[in-house]
Amino acid sequence: SFTVKHARLLIAVSVVAAALGIASVCAWSQGSSKEIKISSAPVVAASLAAPEGMTLSGSYLAGRFAQRQQDWDAAQKYINTVIGFDSDNQNLEQRAFLLSLGAGQYSRAKRLAEKIVKISDGNDLAAIYLSCDAMSRGDYNAAIDFASKLPADGFGQYSKPLLTAWGYVGLGRHEEAVALLKASASAGDPTYNFHMGLIEEVRGNTKTALSYFETAVHNGLTLHAAVLSAQFFEQNDRKDLSDKIYAKLGGAYPLNPFMAGLKKKDMPQLSGVTPSEGAGIALFDLASLLYERRSYDSAQVYGSLVRMLMPKSDFVMMMMGDIAVLNQKYEQAIESYNAIESASPLFWMARMRVAEVYQSQNTPDRAEDLLKELSSASETRLPAFAALGDLYRHQERYAEAIEAYDNALYSLDESKPEYWGIIYARGMSREKVNDWDRAEKDLMVALSSQPDNAMILNFIGYSWAEKGINLDRALEFTRRAAELKPEDGFILDSYGWALYRNGSYAEAVKVMERAVAQLPDEAVMLDHLGDAYWQIGRKNEARFKWNHAKDNTEDVNLKAAVQKKIKNGLETPATLASHQDSVIQ
Repeated sequence: SFTVKHARLLIAVSVVAAALGIASVCAWSQGSSKEIKISSAPVVAASLAAPEGMTLSGSYLAGRFAQRQQDWDAAQKYINTVIGFDSDNQNLEQRAFLLSLGAGQYSRAKRLAEKIVKISDGNDLAAIYLSCDAMSRGDYNAAIDFASKLPADGFGQYSKPLLTAWGYVGLGRHEEAVALLKASASAGDPTYNFHMGLIEEVRGNTKTALSYFETAVHNGLTLHAAVLSAQFFEQNDRKDLSDKIYAKLGGAYPLNPFMAGLKKKDMPQLSGVTPSEGAGIALFDLASLLYERRSYDSAQVYGSLVRMLMPKSDFVMMMMGDIAVLNQKYEQAIESYNAIESASPLFWMARMRVAEVYQSQNTPDRAEDLLKELSSASETRLPAFAALGDLYRHQERYAEAIEAYDNALYSLDESKPEYWGIIYARGMSREKVNDWDRAEKDLMVALSSQPDNAMILNFIGYSWAEKGINLDRALEFTRRAAELKPEDGFILDSYGWALYRNGSYAEAVKVMERAVAQLPDEAVMLDHLGDAYWQIGRKNEARFKWNHAKDNTEDVNLKAAVQKKIKNGLETPATLASHQDSVIQ
C-alpha cells in the first residue's frame, strides 16, 4: 500500500486546527541528527582599532541581542563587524557564516565559508554551502570536490552522496550518479530511489525512472517528493498511481486548501530537473526534518541553501514564512507567503496563512476582509468560513460565528469525523447564546469522533455541572478529562466543580486546591474553591478566596455575585451562583 511521510504544512491556529492538524514524519532516518549550533564562545580581545562610532563589545552585544530577536540580517551585520576586530576568531567566523547564510547574504556567507573550510575540520555546513554555490553556478567539478570534504556520518551521510550524484548529473555522468546512490542506501530506501528516479527521468529513461518512483512511493516519501512523484506519474500516463498518492494526501490533509491546489489543471508538471534543483530537493527534505524537530534556526539556514539552489521553490517559501511567524516576524512572513504565485498548489494555503498573520498582528479587520474574500473561492471556502467563525468567536460575536460555521458545513455530511473541530467550535458558540439543546448535540457529535479528547469532555461535563443537569455524567466526563490531562488547571477545576455539584465537598476541595495551585489568580477557580471551603466549614478561608476572586476579575456579574457571598455567605448548595461566563477550555 502507498504511504506518505510528509513535512508539516501550517494551518489555522484555532479550535478548528485540531481537525485540520497533520502528524508529520520525515523520510530521512539515516545517521545521527547532528544539529547545527551557533557557538556562544566569548569574544577574544581585539587589537585592531574600531571603525568610527563602533566598539567591539557594543557590536557583539548588539549582534547577540539581534540574534535572540531572530533579526538575522542585523545579527550578521554586527557579528561581521566584530570580526573586523578579531579576524582570527574561528568561533566568531562560524557564527557570522551561519547568520549570513540564514539571512540570505550569500556573498558574505561564501567569503566566510571559503576561509572556514580551509582552516578547520568538522565544518560540514561550510562545505555543503560551497558545494551548493558551485552547483548553482554550474561548476559541477567544484561541487563534487566540496562534497568530498563531508564526513560519512551525520548530515554528511545524507547530503554527501546526493550532492555528489547531482554533480555527476551536471557532468553527464548519469550512470555513476545512480551507482553512487545505489551503493549509499538499502534497495528500498525511498529518498535515494526517488532521486534515482529523477536522474533517470533527466536521462530520458522513463521506464527505469518509473520503477524507481514506484519503489520510493511505496516506502514513504516527504510531502514534497510525493507531489513530484504524482506529477511524474500523471505526465507519463500512470494516473492510477498519481490517484493513489492524491488519495493518501487527501487522507492526511482532508480540509486543507493545499489539496484543492493539487487538483488545479494548470499545475506545472515534473520534467527535466536540473542538478541545482535536484540538490535543492534533497536539502529541502533535510530542512523539513530540522523543522519537524523544532530546530527552527537550523531549518532556516538549510532553507536559505535551498533558496540559493531553487529561488522559486514554493515549498521552501512556505517553510520560511512559517518560521518567520514562529519568530513573530510577521511582515517577513507575509512577504514569503505572497511570493507564492497563483499557479502553485500552495497558493490558497499561503493566502490562508496571510489571514492568520493579520490576526497575530492584532489587525482582525484585515483578517476578516481577506477571509471573506477567500470564502468566495471554492478552494478555500470551507477553511475560510471556519477561520471566520473562530475570529468571530474570539471576539465574542457568537451569532456571527455560528453563521460562519454553518456556512463552512453547508452541504457537507456533518457525521464525517474530519469535521469534528468545526462542529465543536459551533457547539461552544451555541452554548454562549444559550442555545443549549443544539449546542449539546454539536458537542456530542464532536465527542463521537474524538472520544478521548479532554477538551470536549471537559466542556460538556462542566456545562452540565453549571446547569445542574446530568450531574452523574458531568462527574464522569470531567473525571475522564482530568485523567487525560492531570496537570491542566482548568480541567481540574471543572472536575472539582462537578464533585461540588454532586455534594462531594471535601473531595472537591482537594481537587480545586490542585487547580488553584496551578492558576492562583484565576477568578472563577478562586470563587469555586471559596464555595467549597464554605461548605466544609472553612468560612474564613472561603471569604479570603472570594476576595481574591473579586480583585482578579473585570466581570461585573461575577464581581457582584462574589461580593454578595463575602457579605452573606452561602445559604444552601441549591442557591449557588451560576457563572455562565466561566473559563472553559
